[in-house]
Amino acid sequence: MIDPTVPRWRMTRAAMRWFDAAAGAIMAALVLIVLWGVFTRFVLSAASWWTEESARLLLIWLTMLGGAAAWARAEHLGVDYFAQKLHPDAQRLVALTVELFVIAFAASVLVYGGVVLVAETLRMGQTTAALEVPMGLVYLAVPLGGAGIVLFSLERAIAAWRGPLDHHDDDTAPRAV
Repeated sequence: MIDPTVPRWRMTRAAMRWFDAAAGAIMAALVLIVLWGVFTRFVLSAASWWTEESARLLLIWLTMLGGAAAWARAEHLGVDYFAQKLHPDAQRLVALTVELFVIAFAASVLVYGGVVLVAETLRMGQTTAALEVPMGLVYLAVPLGGAGIVLFSLERAIAAWRGPLDHHDDDTAPRAV
């Protein structure tokens, strides 16, 4: 059976690295911002005005980009107990069906719905209260994370359709030196 935690396409490996790096950078910034907020509130007795809202906005981005990064490695919660009991051909069919449902949901709700949400909030000129960041930029995390999920699911759906990995079309296969 194909290992769903290892992206095979160069594009998905590059996308996974990008999502990992972005989520890591956001997490580091989030930790520093929250620490600064705690320091200014409890040590300086003058709470920083921007830390709470910026942490909330970064958490939105971390959720969407980190969710796509986790999906790339099949690290989301899943109940595969019954699927593991099936014949390998049936397991492939279940895997393909699951990936097609994920693609349909992510493409329609996250990508399409996210693009509409971003466009509408930018058109209306909505901004955050303290930082006055356009809400469309905040919501841009939704279609970006959704696009990552669609990409990673598409790769796994095609792999499930093709069947077991034979390494002939895989650029990660061992090569003779």
